[in-house]
Amino acid sequence: MGRCEALKQKLYPPEEQDNDLVFLRMIEDCVTAGRFVLDLGAGTGSKFKYDLKTKVEPDGEVIGVDFDPRVTENPLLHRGVVMDGPRFPFGDNTFDVVFSRYVLEYVGNPSEFLGEIWRVLKPGGSFLFLTPNKWHYVSIASRCTPHVFHGWYNKLRGRDETDTFLTVYRLNTRSAIRQHLQAAGFIEIELSTRECCPNYLTLAVPLFLVGVAYERLVNSTDLF
Repeated sequence: MGRCEALKQKLYPPEEQDNDLVFLRMIEDCVTAGRFVLDLGAGTGSKFKYDLKTKVEPDGEVIGVDFDPRVTENPLLHRGVVMDGPRFPFGDNTFDVVFSRYVLEYVGNPSEFLGEIWRVLKPGGSFLFLTPNKWHYVSIASRCTPHVFHGWYNKLRGRDETDTFLTVYRLNTRSAIRQHLQAAGFIEIELSTRECCPNYLTLAVPLFLVGVAYERLVNSTDLF
């Protein structure tokens, strides 16, 4: 175990090491037997581990959609569907729950995107999302550096360069999210913001500790 990883284990309990765990609990609260769930941007299933299939069976289904053809091999889904355009390949009022993990930052046309989610959701259905804040240091660094740098940096972190995509951050502030969701017809239930363990800064101990100090400051008050 490296020094950064050891510090991470010491300073953060498992539930605070990654926002994925918090997000998964939110999803599980909405998913019950017989429900139809859409994982929007499901990919290969290698980065977000969940077990929703057993929660919706025998009458429900977890379906994933992505532009990446590897979605058809995602073991966390009953079925993976490849997209070939902006329109979702599903009928109206199909799903009880739609969720997306780190997808909104890539959306170039928020109105069209949210309109499609609204269309495929059943009346009373839920849309849950996890996405970075536009003004977080990672997002700022992303906007200030070329895409080739993003691939190089992610490769240092052990992430495949082919899984690094262009970001636009048009749905990544509170005001933008609220504006576009309301225009699409959604009613906001909860919009929470939290800083997690500085996982992007685990390349060196001094860098990681700066991230820890930032995390402690941001989470100490609602002001940030």
